[in-house]
Amino acid sequence: MKEPPKEKNTIPISPETAVLIISLLILLPLLLTGFFAH
Repeated sequence: MKEPPKEKNTIPISPETAVLIISLLILLPLLLTGFFAH
């Protein structure tokens, strides 16, 4: 028996936040390497 869907207590991840997180993960190393390169 599957459990009935519980009320959403967690914050639903919207596509915008997913893109933001992915872009941060991609940009952070680039920014860090550029910062340390100077």
